[in-house]
Amino acid sequence: MKNLGLLVMLCLTSLMTSAQFGTAPDFTVTDIDGNEHQLYADILDQGLIAVVEISATWCSNCWNFHQSQALQELHEAFGPNGTNQLRVIFYEPDPNTTLAQVQGMGGGTQGDWTDGVNYPIVNESPLSLDLNIWAPISYPTVNVLRPSDREIVLNTFSLLSFEAQVDAINGADIDGIVLGVANTAEVAAGQANVDVYPNPSLGEFVVELNGFSGVATVEVHNIVGRKVWTSIAQSEGDIQRIDLDAFEAGNYLISVSDEVNKVTRRLTILD
Repeated sequence: MKNLGLLVMLCLTSLMTSAQFGTAPDFTVTDIDGNEHQLYADILDQGLIAVVEISATWCSNCWNFHQSQALQELHEAFGPNGTNQLRVIFYEPDPNTTLAQVQGMGGGTQGDWTDGVNYPIVNESPLSLDLNIWAPISYPTVNVLRPSDREIVLNTFSLLSFEAQVDAINGADIDGIVLGVANTAEVAAGQANVDVYPNPSLGEFVVELNGFSGVATVEVHNIVGRKVWTSIAQSEGDIQRIDLDAFEAGNYLISVSDEVNKVTRRLTILD
């Protein structure tokens, strides 16, 4: 059963990763609390991932996605009060929608869209976003943007859990950003490298360190950034054996660091 679930997830991630909508144009919007948000200056140019949800208040599929709280959990874990790696913005695409409908009052709404969330909600008329770019097929559309080239690289509308959202974003290899793990880029000055094999595996991995000096720390994190395994490597060329056989199938992250270098690699456990 876990094999089937993993296969489905890999297929979904592959489809979403290939959903390239091109370079996202800049926008400046004001949320329902009166705060202004600039896509480029405030988010992408700061090296942050942007997650822009397009959902209509009358859309039942949008409401189902909203009630999953997946984006709220992303915002809490990785937004400005979390690890500060991304920003979430909700955009209502119907210019006839009123603030009362956003707040769940009157007809034409599935409920109170402000309840239980504290990321920005934008409801404007006329619309400033081109929906041919931001929601070219249907609602909801959840656009995930890469900071380096401002490309929309994922549409994660079908992923109704926090863990699935994190796994999809981390699996897209967005500028070396790994949600939940700080500073995952390799430090160029150190020229360090980590070889992991076999990968994927059934849970047992061999990790070979090269270019590290002195004592290095080896850590394995799950997809939500929780450390599940750690060890100390004593010298250059050290070989570590990691046994994760007791853990669920899926993707994990191994990071190896010394005083100069930090290298992160992805581990995939099959079952």
